[in-house]
Amino acid sequence: MKTIEKQNKDTRITIRLSKSEMESLESKMSEAGYKAAGAFIRDFVANNSVKPKVVSDVVHIARELMSLASMINAEKPGSQLLEKVKHIARINVGGLV
Repeated sequence: MKTIEKQNKDTRITIRLSKSEMESLESKMSEAGYKAAGAFIRDFVANNSVKPKVVSDVVHIARELMSLASMINAEKPGSQLLEKVKHIARINVGGLV
């Protein structure tokens, strides 16, 4: 894994966008999980792509799946496992519950 060295951002650039260009930028930022245009543009310039951000729902589901795996390893009853699976499905459909 690469070690990323933090660098000060001491140079500023100002760009002008039309309304449709700004809407496009905001849409692409949202799809990738970015909240700041600067971070989105920096990642695109540095890597010629943007890295998708992990949203809290994904992190929560990952934790729940690890909990389910622990329950399986502990040989919990099937009814408890089924309830956990239903809980994870509700999170996946409607976000954090």
